[in-house]
Amino acid sequence: MKLFTKFKLKHKRLFKAICLDWREVAIELMDDLNEERKRGFMRDQKIYDLEQRLAIYKEKEQLNQKGAQQGEN
Repeated sequence: MKLFTKFKLKHKRLFKAICLDWREVAIELMDDLNEERKRGFMRDQKIYDLEQRLAIYKEKEQLNQKGAQQGEN
């Protein structure tokens, strides 16, 4: 049997605790990543909505300017 395998078998509880800790860390990191993605999606959605509003306001302004020019003629 290899020396490392003997060591691992002798300190089985320690290795299980380390693996468990790493799993917990991985889960926490995944949760943080998911939260960041949600915030990013909400930010992108807000930007898209504001761009749509801006386009509508610009179109209304152009229509008002055309109406004012036609009223002058």
